This record gives sequence, C-alpha cells and structure tokens, in this order.
Amino acid sequence: MKTTTIVAATVGVLTVATIGYAMYFDSKRRNDPEFRRKLKKERKRAQKLANDEAKKLSNHSAQTVDEALASIKDDDFPTSMEDREKFCMEQLSAGEALFTQGPQHFGEAAICFYKALKVYPAPAELVMVYQKTIPPEVFTVVMGMLSKDVHSKQEKYYTVFPPKEMNVKVEEKPEGVTAEGQKVVRRGLIATKAFAAGQTIYTEVPVISSLEPSLEGKDFCHYCLKQIATKDSKVPCSKCTRAVFCSEGCKTSAGQEFHDILCAKDADDVDVSEQSLHEYTKETRKLVPEMLAKFLVKMVYEESQNSGAEYNSFDHMERLRYLDVPAGPDEKKEMDLLKVALGSNIPGIDEFITEERYLVMKGRLLYNLYGISTSSDVQREMKILPEKFRSVRDGPITGAGFYKVTSYLMHSCEPNAKLVFSKHDHEVSIVTTREVKAGEELYVGYIKSENLSTEERRLELFTRYRFQCMCPLCETTD
Repeated sequence: MKTTTIVAATVGVLTVATIGYAMYFDSKRRNDPEFRRKLKKERKRAQKLANDEAKKLSNHSAQTVDEALASIKDDDFPTSMEDREKFCMEQLSAGEALFTQGPQHFGEAAICFYKALKVYPAPAELVMVYQKTIPPEVFTVVMGMLSKDVHSKQEKYYTVFPPKEMNVKVEEKPEGVTAEGQKVVRRGLIATKAFAAGQTIYTEVPVISSLEPSLEGKDFCHYCLKQIATKDSKVPCSKCTRAVFCSEGCKTSAGQEFHDILCAKDADDVDVSEQSLHEYTKETRKLVPEMLAKFLVKMVYEESQNSGAEYNSFDHMERLRYLDVPAGPDEKKEMDLLKVALGSNIPGIDEFITEERYLVMKGRLLYNLYGISTSSDVQREMKILPEKFRSVRDGPITGAGFYKVTSYLMHSCEPNAKLVFSKHDHEVSIVTTREVKAGEELYVGYIKSENLSTEERRLELFTRYRFQCMCPLCETTD
C-alpha cells in the first residue's frame, strides 16, 4: 500500500490539535533517557532500528544526509494544523513520485519524506509507515537525517537555554561516584556576570502554579496566586465558585491555558466525574495531581498556538531530575482521576497515561516544585501541606509553582541567593544574599536550616530529595 494511502487513512489526527499533541507527546516521552530505562523492550526496538540503519550508511550516503539537512536548514515549515496537513500530504506525494523514477532521485525523495516527518504530530508512527512502504535506500537516508537532527537539537539545547538576558547558564558539575566507580554529574545554574549583595539576577514566571486548596475561591487569584485587595476587585469565573481572579487578564489566561477544560462547574446537571479531581485536591490538599492536569492541558494549548518555538515546556521538563515515586493506591487513584478530568478533551489520554508515565511526571514535579508566598500578611497562619516543596520563604506558603530555569538551582545550607516574590504573585525573583562572582554557581535553600544540626539537615534533604548535602556548612560541621 502507498505511503500516502496509509497516512491519509489516519491524517484526521492532524486536524485536531489535542489528538496530535497527545501522540507527539507520547513519542517524545519514549525518547526520555530515564523513561527508556524503564521500558527496555521498547527502547531496544527503537535503538536496534536506528543502529541497523546507521550501519547501512556508506560514506556516500552520509554525505547525502549532510547535504539533505543543509538543503532544508533555512526552510520555513507551516504552523497551522490545516497547513501542516496539506504540506505533509504534498511532501508524501512528491516523495513517492520521485522514488518511482529510479535511484538517481532517491536523495530528493528522502528530503520530501523527511519534510513530511517534520510536521507530522506522531513522528514515531510515521517512521514505522516509512519502514514498510518506501525503498530501503530512501529509508536509510531519512533515518540518518532524523538521527542527526535529533542529536543536533539535543546538543544545542543548553546553548540557547536559559536565555542570555537571564544572566545564568546551565553547566554540568561533578557529584561523586557510584558504587561501581562511575562518575556522577549534575546540572547547576551558573551566574554569567558578577552581582553585588541584594541584586536581582533574573525574574521568572512559572509554567504552571496552583493555590493552596483552602484559598481557592476566596481572596487569592486562581491564576497568578496574588492576594486580591478588595471584594470589588474580584473577577469570578462564570461557571464555578472555586476560581476568582485578580483581573480580566488573569481570567483570560487561565481560561486559555487550563481552566476552561478543568473548571469544576457548579451546575446541577454537571457530571460528578468532571468535579472528581477537584474534590480529591480539596480533600487531600495535594497539589501535584491537579498540577499535572494543568501541565498536560497547557501543552495542548501551547501546541495550538503554533509559536514556532524550538523547544516547548515539555522539552524543559524532561531534562530535570525526578524522584522515584513507588506505585501505590494513591497513585492509582490519582491516575484514574486525571484520565477522567482530561478524557473528553484529549482523545487518547487513557492510553497515554500509563502507570510508568504518571509516576515519572509526578516525580519531576515533586522534586522541582517551589513553595510560593504571595500573602500580604507575612504572619498569616497556614496549615502545612502534605506534599513537601522547596520552601524557604519570607512568608506563608500560599501555593506552589513549576519553573523552567529556577528548577536548576541547587540547595545549600548557606545559600548565595534566595527567592523573592516582590509582586506578591507567582513571578519569582532570584536575589543574591551576598556578592556573587561571574562563573559562580547559584544556590538557594530547599529547607529552613536554622536550629537544625548537620545530621538533621542531611536527613531531611535525603528523605525529600535523595541527596546528601555537601555544602560548606555541612562539611565543616560534619
């Protein structure tokens, strides 16, 4: 069967952004290094295919791959779903027409098939189609282009992230050795210029944030977590009493990014299942399950915006450390609630959210979330949340946020920087606590170290984050 015939049978996926993104998201998760280790059979299959094709590349074919990639380097690819569908089918048809003309046109055909692969939302599936329908010589070149392009993108990531204007960069740092003698490295955040004490290095808004459940629908914004000064300033959600906003802008942003889908509507005819995740959050006061729902919905929203950004929020998330979360009754329940909350809006979510995927995503948030302090009353009493966040604050924790850059800050019991929420919303400022030199690694406190012995600090940090603190204070008082 022709490639275009097979693809046309399922090309409807391209016309629905949510389906397309779910499939694309799935293929990216399969490429996550940590996740691959837990799915050995799937990893070995994909790796064997790539290795087999790589071995087939002669010097001439390797040159063809380089030339092919160079020929499309400056090409503009369509961004709208409709244009992507049209472009994909055009490239598939052109590729088929070219390879039927003989081996002299195989290189041109490979370029067309690769262009189609670039805009198709499920590249892993399209590769499987190619393997069955196009000549092996053409397939080898397409796989060579894909392998080189992916490798180049991975190598480039930390050259463009974080943005230079944030005055920091990510570098690998040694972190001891394993029992087998292998060196362990971590990634830390390095200042790219000198700062005096009390200076702001950068500011950042989170990918997602959530309020402490007891504050929902009261005096804090459901989107930016800001305390709302007066009753008249509140902008309510038109469908639920759970969410109020500090401005029309926050209401619009929340609606677009997650709330329109996750709104726990108050109407009597609403299916109870639509409110189940919210009720679980309210009952348990656990923020992570619902924050994962927000994250997934926002990924769909980002995909629909066709911003042309080279890396999306998932690209950032998948490079971060995570905690190993054991599967238990709570995780099973949370996973089921997540599927119910998203099922009617993201087709295929049941198949996508496996136990393994859920545990890894939950582990990433648990390791990297920061407690946020937005209350104008620093003496406000707040009940401690059951989940533990990086939380040395000047005031009570009113919520939590997941930040792309700030997640790379490591802990020290004598930090050279701190988190400040000067606008009393979820935007964070990283402010120096002493002079910082260019090239110096930045540290903040994950826990309150005052009045704790070295043993107590190390125990808490190991229990929560699985590392033994080696900061100067712990080393000198060990």
